[in-house]
Amino acid sequence: MSRDKEKDATEDYRALDVRGLHRAGVLVPGWLGNWQWTRRGAVVATIGIEAENRDRVRLRYQVTVRGERQAKDYPVPITWTPCHLGGERPWFLCPCCGRRVAKLYLQSVFACRHCRRLNYRSQQASKRDVPCDRSWTLRRALGCDEGFLSLPAEFIRKPKGMHWRTFERKIEQLKRVDARALDEARALLGRIEHSVKIAGDALSRC
Repeated sequence: MSRDKEKDATEDYRALDVRGLHRAGVLVPGWLGNWQWTRRGAVVATIGIEAENRDRVRLRYQVTVRGERQAKDYPVPITWTPCHLGGERPWFLCPCCGRRVAKLYLQSVFACRHCRRLNYRSQQASKRDVPCDRSWTLRRALGCDEGFLSLPAEFIRKPKGMHWRTFERKIEQLKRVDARALDEARALLGRIEHSVKIAGDALSRC
């Protein structure tokens, strides 16, 4: 059975943070101007924003969809909640689902990460590390302080006092976990080798 594709990460998408807009004074009714994204000091994208009133901003920009340039012009609702120490905090209401969120992510239109089916890069890394972490947990329970790369499960000795049936069951479980951990290690090595090759090709063209 093929493995499900991981979700894209929020870091892969251009984000609009309502807190940043608030700090910059963009949410003041009547504000009209451009919001920019930069990378290494250079502007990489710009959208127009108009604060139509306290509870709504209008976004205007262009995107390329399937090779076709499209103009976007639509409102995004904003709601406010009181802060514990006074004042109010703004939130976007996702144009697609109505969720109250701090950030919207751009595809063709801005939407929350739930609508975009995004998670955080750290969550993806945690998922990849699960088999390895599980392997270490099972090995420590068997009194083993060596990892799956240095000591295969079948060479682990039975702890004193543990029943053979229990030990054999735990070893079989560990073998399955180690196999998944080894697959993840191979995949990581493959990604590293691919990155090194790309970097080497780029340097050779310089």
